[in-house]
Amino acid sequence: MRGLRHRTKMIVMASALGLTAATLAGCGTSQATPSAKVSTNKPVPGGTIIQALGPLVAINWYQPLRPVAYNSLYDAWSASLMYKGLFHVASNGTIDLSRSIASSITWNKAGTVYTVKMNPKWKWSNGTPVTAQDVQFTWNLIKAASSPNAPAPWPYAGAGSGGVPQLIKSFTVLGSHAFQITLTSPVNQQWFEYNGLGDFMPLPEKAWNLYPNNVNQELKYLAANGNNVNFFKVVDGPFRLTKAVQNVSWTFTPNSHYDGHKPYINKFVLAYQTSETSEVNGLKTGTVQVGYLPLSMYSTRKQLINDTLNTSYSYSIDRTILNFKSPQVGSILRSLPVRQAMQMGIDQPAIIQALYNGMGVSGTGPVPLHPSTFLAPQLSQPLYPYNPTQGIKLLEKNGWHLVGGVMTNSKGQKLSFNMQYDSGSSTTLAMVQIMQQNWAKEGIHVSLSPLPFASMLQYHHQPTKWQIQTGLGWSYGGSYPSGGGMYATTGGYNFYGYSNSTMNTLIAATHTPQPTTAASQQALDAYQMFAAKHLPNLWMPVPKGLGEVAKTVHGVRSSANHFTDSISPQYWWVGQ
Repeated sequence: MRGLRHRTKMIVMASALGLTAATLAGCGTSQATPSAKVSTNKPVPGGTIIQALGPLVAINWYQPLRPVAYNSLYDAWSASLMYKGLFHVASNGTIDLSRSIASSITWNKAGTVYTVKMNPKWKWSNGTPVTAQDVQFTWNLIKAASSPNAPAPWPYAGAGSGGVPQLIKSFTVLGSHAFQITLTSPVNQQWFEYNGLGDFMPLPEKAWNLYPNNVNQELKYLAANGNNVNFFKVVDGPFRLTKAVQNVSWTFTPNSHYDGHKPYINKFVLAYQTSETSEVNGLKTGTVQVGYLPLSMYSTRKQLINDTLNTSYSYSIDRTILNFKSPQVGSILRSLPVRQAMQMGIDQPAIIQALYNGMGVSGTGPVPLHPSTFLAPQLSQPLYPYNPTQGIKLLEKNGWHLVGGVMTNSKGQKLSFNMQYDSGSSTTLAMVQIMQQNWAKEGIHVSLSPLPFASMLQYHHQPTKWQIQTGLGWSYGGSYPSGGGMYATTGGYNFYGYSNSTMNTLIAATHTPQPTTAASQQALDAYQMFAAKHLPNLWMPVPKGLGEVAKTVHGVRSSANHFTDSISPQYWWVGQ
């Protein structure tokens, strides 16, 4: 479930925003209540659970395959409730085949041929089996949607991640419940299993393939129905989307034909709200059962007497994204000394202390610090700690000098940028103001532009619309953190134009077969050390998530998966 994550930190089962009582009435739901007095340690059927989304966050795309403009974690959530991935990644990072459509995944010694067998128990909600032909349908869509000439709003956001589609030589159906993928060259088997095969979510070919002889027309058809609730009638996941009111709520009800763990609850609602304050009010009044506590409002914790607090880090990083394609400032941002000075101007410890109540860690590179499974030991601390004085010296050494308080070079170019940030979070507002003030100490002038989360995503393929964006995080969603999709020149999520031949080579090395696990880690260490130094984006502090769950709601914590940032409300229930 790779995707952009709203910066407001949360544990996976406790996202950001909820409903006030007035809004709740508008979407026709009620707070979670048991049908009778029951024991809290035994699941019982019935009830509604409302989970809050991030401030000003809307779900805009329900299709499992997502273009860049709709590649948010929250869009991924809605799809994952309705459609199962090929395999389930557990919270410890291992693949759990007992909960997967795939019953086995094997490969040859060279790492060029991958054979997948599928459990025949899985069926679509209309009773037809989930087959290898459904996976082939997905592959054909991915291949076409990854093309630069794919119809809007494509291309596919996952293009380049896991070597898909460029490394795939052939896809062969071996039977109704088995298929084989052959690659053009040997690769790191663990990397391809997680990042390549992870893209092959079965889609209902018989229900959706309206244009079998014209894949571009099929892509247009699917895109036209990307947020059409009535389109998603054939599902294989635990829920189906039954109602969507834009900027209000998205309501899911159980798929009675689901072949996995059937939901206990009658209704699950993902809810929108306009501010952090209203979400906290929803927690206080009980109109939100699964929510979050903004770190900036930590002092209100004692008022949430009916909730349980859960804290955690998700497997993600936070970053400030630079637009190397910008016609106004792209050439300036492509200068490494400028990026180094900008990184030295970000006071991560101050942000953590002032805004996160000390509950956070500094961003050091492209691999998360928690858990530290894949982290290079040298990156436990930032390579560019806060040091505006050193930043000024570096800029002056590279031809920049203060003119009217702004660093200017001999060409008359100025270090003056516009930075867009997520407008829904008061914490993010305070953060960008700190960044603005500290950059000014180095002679870097930054104006601030608040935007809704969805608007920031929409601008990504429009180079003239933005220069710098912050308030966004990246969730690895259970994938191997080699960064090809983000930082390789041809990466599907490299919409900002970063390109470096050394980076490409180092990323490629993490994808090639290695004789030992230690050798694989060495290749990953080399990549992440270069990325940490070369700054394809600016590294930002990562706050701990504070999740709030009503005491009447159970199963949230035990089913949480911080490694994938997914949610599993089919395991939640309402009790006393």
